[in-house]
Order: sequence, then structure tokens, then C-alpha cells
Amino acid sequence: MNETRTLKKESGLPKFTQSLVLIVIIAVICVVTAIVNPRFLRIQNIINIFQQISILGIVASGVGMLLVAGQIDISVGTQVSFMGVLFAMIIQKMMGLPEKAVPEWQLAAAVPLAIFSTFLVGALMGLLNGIVVIKSKASSFIITLGFQVVYSGAALLLSGGASYMLFGEFELLGRGRIFGVIPIAILFFLGMIAIAFVVLKYTRYGRFLYAIGGNKKAAFVSGIKTDKITLIAFIVVGLSNALAAIILISRVGSALATTGDSYALDSLAAVIVGGVSLSGGKGTAFNVFLGVVLIGLISNALIIMNVNPYLRQVVLGAIIIIAVTVGQYTGDRS
Repeated sequence: MNETRTLKKESGLPKFTQSLVLIVIIAVICVVTAIVNPRFLRIQNIINIFQQISILGIVASGVGMLLVAGQIDISVGTQVSFMGVLFAMIIQKMMGLPEKAVPEWQLAAAVPLAIFSTFLVGALMGLLNGIVVIKSKASSFIITLGFQVVYSGAALLLSGGASYMLFGEFELLGRGRIFGVIPIAILFFLGMIAIAFVVLKYTRYGRFLYAIGGNKKAAFVSGIKTDKITLIAFIVVGLSNALAAIILISRVGSALATTGDSYALDSLAAVIVGGVSLSGGKGTAFNVFLGVVLIGLISNALIIMNVNPYLRQVVLGAIIIIAVTVGQYTGDRS
């Protein structure tokens, strides 16, 4: 076995990595779609794709770091939905929208209070998820699946089944553009990926995440505070979801109890496609980025080629299966 590995290294053949596979798949999709419809490669369409995947990328960056530690959070979609309702409700009621007169101080405090409350709730959701997973010692998949239902019900209770509207208020983060060209949401997406990249590759905390995901018992014996590191990872997921909820509601201008539910499957698909192992200890922020881009390209390509929109879920499921299968034959960790 060792001799075979040595021969492969000495042969000078390119390393077969998840990154290389993803880049090739992305390139193929771009070429095929551009042949079918040349408008696909227009700069404006590329910008639109990145704007559409920005919220997914923000959620996926938190989920990816958590998954590196061998934990999973299925409740991220309903977290985004709940916090979206909370954010929109505070702004609508504090500003007296659409036409109710309110004091000036209340108008000025509405957005800061909404943002603060959303991040606070996000941190508390992450903290709650983490504590229950750690203390129960049960599978994080099962625990957060339960929390998914809890947060979904909480969002319905909070909203009363109704929608909350922003009526054109606070559109900057979701619809604003730098120099009228680059959507601000893209900058948040790239910023979150950059933070995840630095944390995983260059910080002690990132090394601890890999160690815990690779072998939790060995990490504990070596002196790593596994529970503390895992709890922080869950809190980071909650904060990432809070940011995603704020940008999402800013973009769509309204909030329902189900607005963010789809991000649970999509974010998990992105990180798995990106090569983050479900068992932990493997994955990179760059690959998560590629996974998010791939999911976005598939969705946009299906629209550009006028494919039945219901086919998206079929394609998404097939991509996950293929990615997990390919991941078994790659050893990409860095």
C-alpha cells in the first residue's frame, strides 16, 4: 500500500481532489449552459447568481465549520425563518408601518433594535442547540431535527400565520449596491467565507475543530476542551443564520413563518457537495464556497434553459449523491 502511494507521488500526476472535481463540474455547467443560451455568461447574470447565493453562502459558512467538528444542525432553515419574522415584526411595529405616526426616537431605534434582537436570538438559538446536543450526548442530527420543528412552530406562533412587511424600509443590505454595480449582499457572503477560511486554516480554534471532528476522544485526551469548542461552533451557526435572516428580509421586503425553511437542505447540500465530511475532520472554506457556487449555477442554469423548476430538487439530490460518492475517493483536507 505504501509503495503504491509513493509511486503515485513520484509519478507527477495531478492530485485528484474535491476542489478539482468541483471546478471541472462548474466549468462544464458554464460551457454547456452558455452554448444553450449565450446570455448565461453576461456579467449581469453572473452578478445576479452571486447575489442569489449570498444568503445560502452565509448560512453554509457556519454549517460548514460546525460539520468539520463532526456536528450537524438541521434547524438552520427554521432559525432563519423565525429570526426573519422577528426582524420584520420589530421594524414594522416600531416604525408604525405602513402609516401609523410614531415618535422620532422610536423611528431611529427601530433598525438598531431589530438587528441587535436578531443577533441576540441567533446566539441564543445556537447556544440552546449546542447545550442540548452536548448534555444529552445524542446525535446532533436528531436533536436539531427536533429543534427544526420547534423553531418552525415558534415562527408560526410569533407571526400568527401572517406576513410582516417592511414597506420599502431597510433595503440597503439586501438590495443595495456598491457603485451601483456590486450587491452589498455579495460582500457579506465573501466576507463570511473569508472568515471561515482564516479560522479553519490559520487559527488554533480551527485546528481544534478538525481534531474534534477527526477523533473526539483523542482530542479530549490531548487537552482540547471539546464541549466548549463545539458549543462555540453552534453559536457561530446561530449568528450566521441571524445575518442571513437580516439580509434575506432586507432583500424580499417581507417575512413569513416559512421564508427561510429551504436553506436547511440547500446549505447542507452545499457543504456536502463541497467535500465537508458528514463524520467531521475534513473540509475547507474554499470548497464550501465552490459547493455554494455549484448549487447556484445549477438553479440558474435550469432557469436559463427553461427546464421545469420542479426538476431542481431531482438534480440537487443527484448532485449530493454524486458528490458524496466522489468524496469517498478523495483525500482533500487542505
